[in-house]
Amino acid sequence: MTPKQILHYKIERKIGQGGMGEVFLATDTKLGRQVALKFLPESLSADPEARERLLREAQAASKLIHPNIVTVHSIESVDNRDFIVMEYVPGLMLGEYFSEKERSIEEVLSIALQLAEALGKAHEAGVIHRDLKPGNILMDADGRPRILDFGLAKIVGAAKLTQTGSTLGTMAYISPEQAEGKEVDPRSDIFSFGVLLYEMITGRVPFTGEHEAALIYSIVNDEPEPMARFKSGVGDDLQHIVTRCLAKNSDERYQSVGDLAAELKRQMRVSQLPRPAKATATVATRPMSSIVRWMAPALVLLAAIWYLGPIGSGSTTDSSSEGRIKLAVLPFENLGEPEDEYFADGITEEIIARLASVSGLGVIARTSIMGYKGTKKHIQVIAEELGVEYILEGTIRWQKSNDGPDKIRITPQLVRASDGTHAWAHIYEESMSEVFQVQSDVAKQVVRALNITLLEPERQRLGHHGTGNAEAYDFYLRGTEHFNLVESGLGEHALNLASHFYLSAIGADPTFAAAHARLAQCH
Repeated sequence: MTPKQILHYKIERKIGQGGMGEVFLATDTKLGRQVALKFLPESLSADPEARERLLREAQAASKLIHPNIVTVHSIESVDNRDFIVMEYVPGLMLGEYFSEKERSIEEVLSIALQLAEALGKAHEAGVIHRDLKPGNILMDADGRPRILDFGLAKIVGAAKLTQTGSTLGTMAYISPEQAEGKEVDPRSDIFSFGVLLYEMITGRVPFTGEHEAALIYSIVNDEPEPMARFKSGVGDDLQHIVTRCLAKNSDERYQSVGDLAAELKRQMRVSQLPRPAKATATVATRPMSSIVRWMAPALVLLAAIWYLGPIGSGSTTDSSSEGRIKLAVLPFENLGEPEDEYFADGITEEIIARLASVSGLGVIARTSIMGYKGTKKHIQVIAEELGVEYILEGTIRWQKSNDGPDKIRITPQLVRASDGTHAWAHIYEESMSEVFQVQSDVAKQVVRALNITLLEPERQRLGHHGTGNAEAYDFYLRGTEHFNLVESGLGEHALNLASHFYLSAIGADPTFAAAHARLAQCH
């Protein structure tokens, strides 16, 4: 039985209860404000470990001042019962908030970003929440998420408060390392965050089981269903974010909440961009003469053909490849962060496009070689399957820097299919602004190694530099990543994203001809 008054706090009513405490709404009669008081359950009040855990909660949370974290005012004790005095936040628990109505992906991303920034604040203070779940997140009257209950938080460097091998937190949201009773670090919170994000988007948790053992098995071993099966409008980028959060191996997750927050911000910018009008509708509504109306699509098509080569270039047929040296450019292996995969793919495609413009070469189309991405097949086997005499392969690493220009390291190697020996190889280490120069030089060196004589227009094309603006080129490659997904059946959504990124590239460098040409192809 809880008394009506404790110290200078007048108890009004019970507002919550969990395994680690009971929560009451009270009035602070000294300061004239409403507060929330959290007590240990009476059955645990004599447990030294439980009391110590409550103290740790207060110490952990008192370090955290953030608009998305419920503030802890103090810790008090009466008649051998400890309680925490917290900010009272009227509102709904996260689960109740989402049960009211379906929330848009844009709103989910906004909530997720705020939660990520709050977690980042906690991790900076050395606090791991370890119990991130809907029941520990309040949505206040302004629709702002507030994290509470650091009762299971761990102060980095503090003594263990739980027995080795135990698992804490609501089972459906714990990380594989928690499920197996292993040591945890901030990346465990990132896994739980991924479970939350998956649930906010789809309305269901990614891992299930009829009993605790089955649920633990699912968390440790199962891959969740793609979110697009349960929610329309889920693009590949958003799926990638959640998938990376839910990686079983913590080394494969985001290594900090800051990196995760940066990805969420980028995804929010993409989701908030207006959808471009369809090209046919745009032309139809403009008051152009019949001649101009005819010339506009013709001019953009000519621009695309001039810069990118004829649509479908790079593929070979018996008639077009006769007398040419046949070459395949395999997808360059990304040695950088997993999210840089688009960068390696984009560089590969740019090199293919340059080489495909050389009349003495028969270059296998990008769509035919992408199936060999990550393959373990021997070079000579691949060459036989593709019917080529040479294969160009290599690795790419994007070395990002906080205190200087980003660097790229590209190591191409041209291999003879007949005996598997190198016809040419090199290592390039340049700043990002020199990426076009590197692509140009790779193409020229391949042509030289194959003893092909270039026509002057081909020489000019191989030496053409698209942009010296690293940001513009990054947008361009991201656009190309989505543009290529159209071929995979993702349709309008991928096309819209590609258009947005090409427009961003043009915004960063209005003279970037390739971005204009690609945007023309989108339309």
